[in-house]
Formats: sequence, structure tokens, C-alpha cells
Amino acid sequence: MVKVSYTGSVESFRKVVTGCPVPVVIAGGPKMDSDRDILEMVKGAVDAGGAGVSIGRNVFQHRDPSRMVGAISLLVHENAGVEEALSFLQI
Repeated sequence: MVKVSYTGSVESFRKVVTGCPVPVVIAGGPKMDSDRDILEMVKGAVDAGGAGVSIGRNVFQHRDPSRMVGAISLLVHENAGVEEALSFLQI
């Protein structure tokens, strides 16, 4: 497994994923400004073929870490959209 930073777009991250012979997960990177930013990054990585995520501060420093994990899980494991994941955070 390889842990890398998200490249910023589905197209460019797809090149990373297809060029790697083992599963690729994204690192969480610096603290993001919004829940939408975090979830869009995760969704982009998964849509590009990423195997999952390895996110620290954007979960641990979230106002509700358990719900953020649940929202990310919806994207990674349930093929949910960003809007569905955001709605989950608001419950």
C-alpha cells in the first residue's frame, strides 16, 4: 500500500493510481477549511480508483470526529456522493 497526497483532481490522481502496482490511499494533509473540502478530496480520490484514505487531523480536530469518520466511510465504502456525506454530518 502507498500513502500519497491527493493531487487535486480526479484526472491527475488517476494517473498516480494506474501507475502504481499496489493500492493507493490518500493522506489527509493540512487542516482544511471546510467539511466540503475534505469530503470532495476523498470523493475525488475514490473516483480516481484510490483504495481509501489515511486522514488524521481533519478527523481528530473535527467538531464531531465520529460523524466525520462515518461521512468518509459513506464515500469510500458505499459510493455515496458528497452531498449525502454532508447531510450525514448534519444529523
